[in-house]
Amino acid sequence: MNKQKIIINGNNFADLESFYDEIDRVLTKDLNWQTGHNLDAFNDLLRGGFGVYEYREPIKLIWKNTLKSKTDLGLDATKKWYEERIIFWKDDEVNLQHFENGLKELIENNGQTLFDIILKIISEHKHIEFELQY
Repeated sequence: MNKQKIIINGNNFADLESFYDEIDRVLTKDLNWQTGHNLDAFNDLLRGGFGVYEYREPIKLIWKNTLKSKTDLGLDATKKWYEERIIFWKDDEVNLQHFENGLKELIENNGQTLFDIILKIISEHKHIEFELQY
């Protein structure tokens, strides 16, 4: 059985928000509602069932132009993302601590970038065969 190929193209986005737009474009079809633009929603979309492939249907996900994406979703974008999360969660001690720790690890060169986090999320989906194309 041939797996459906789904292509994420790094040339189609330059930041996290436009990455989510690209994900909506390639992973959803004919939805009458807006997907969440966050990492939890991205994880949910990878499971399938949103019009492109069925829930946990085996697929091949190809990410083209990953060198560009690695830069676009790299250190600067990740710092900005953590700083935004810290402001958003300022009144929630648990989440605030989580994002402050993430930012500290990133600054100390021990943390993951958004690109790394996204790759980890994808790798956790056993029904997805994943290929990076530089």
